[in-house]
Amino acid sequence: MRWFRAVMLLALLLPAAAGEAGVRVPLENHGGALVAQVTVNRRFTGRFLVDTGATYCVVSKEVARKAKIRGRVGGKRVRLVTANGEIEASLGEARRVDVGRARARDVAVAVVDADPVPGLDGILGLSFLERFRYTLDPEAGLLVLEK
Repeated sequence: MRWFRAVMLLALLLPAAAGEAGVRVPLENHGGALVAQVTVNRRFTGRFLVDTGATYCVVSKEVARKAKIRGRVGGKRVRLVTANGEIEASLGEARRVDVGRARARDVAVAVVDADPVPGLDGILGLSFLERFRYTLDPEAGLLVLEK
């Protein structure tokens, strides 16, 4: 049975099938929300809510500091509409964001004062996802990213 689990985990991490360029990323169910492991600038790895309705990837100031996210020239501020109302954020940029073996460079990141989602490290939004054709399969617990 252990070998079966190992083979299934390996299947999740490999491309869907020969000839497909998709990266299959296992997702965790966090109270009905889908969560992926995300690495920012090869310095910080954490659990991010996958949110196809979020314009930007979002992290707290603490995560931005750990990940060494660059601020944009002029310190551009943006307003984010959340389930709890509007909040203001600074716009920064991650040189690199990795989700599984999928990678995007120069990704816009909104930096907020506190954790954007309680119990998680950030939000994986469209500033990353729009670089790919993506498919979410909540039943299988998978995010498939294709260039």
